[in-house]
Amino acid sequence: MENREIAKAGVAPENLELLKIALKTAELAEENILKFYQNDVGVEWKADKTPVTIADKGTEELARKFWAKETPGFGVIGEEFGIESPDAEYQWVIDPIDGTKSFIHGVPLFGTLIGLYHKNVPIASVIRLPAMKSAVWAVNGGGAFLDGREVRASKVSQLSDALVLSGTVNTMEDKGFGEGFTKLRRSARLHRGWGDCYGYYLVAAGRAEIMVDPVVSLWDIAPFPLLMKEAGGKFSTIDGKTELFDANGKPTAPIYEGFTSIATNGLLHDTALNFLTRRSEG
Repeated sequence: MENREIAKAGVAPENLELLKIALKTAELAEENILKFYQNDVGVEWKADKTPVTIADKGTEELARKFWAKETPGFGVIGEEFGIESPDAEYQWVIDPIDGTKSFIHGVPLFGTLIGLYHKNVPIASVIRLPAMKSAVWAVNGGGAFLDGREVRASKVSQLSDALVLSGTVNTMEDKGFGEGFTKLRRSARLHRGWGDCYGYYLVAAGRAEIMVDPVVSLWDIAPFPLLMKEAGGKFSTIDGKTELFDANGKPTAPIYEGFTSIATNGLLHDTALNFLTRRSEG
């Protein structure tokens, strides 16, 4: 794939090379994941009641080995195997299969998430959807691309015309956002539960306006601040914070389920936050 098909001109050469490594990692992840997709893979249930499979673990192992070869000295933060070299200036963040519940049920709305940070600055981001043979990515200053075509967030400016996405409504309610989220989705043109990375993929590609998740880990959202910015959208936590790492390169919240998340086309960001921050008691 030529440079013009992965980023706009003017990107720092070193960042372009790092994007290429991120994209290659996602391709390797896809190849491994599809060996197991819609097959009878064993499922383990972790302490947080989320599933994990050999595909999740093997894919993260593969990525870590590839990065050790291609970017020695970089740190890694991953869902399955934790933190490696936490004091490194560059940190890869990976969720090998975001949407494992979809994966184990044969639903194609799962993907590999990859984000690369230099201290608090996001360098490259990738969402790759193996079962759909599609990916959206971004590099700092180089735009957002969907399968080699530059994309932009939608220009919908009225909530009544918007598509709102989320994970389960139960989680919104359990975390105290039920009342506000009900009003948000009922004020929108359409609501669908296309959660996990697929929802963010749609927002970045200009196909949806709002994606909300009230409880996420760092690896669930690491690619999104850069991806949304380069697509012309916006990302923040539900309380409005936009940084996932501080100036020293440390996560701004506990990496495991320490974050909330909302991604929008930018035009409806404040509107959505206004609904969600009218938090109910519970």
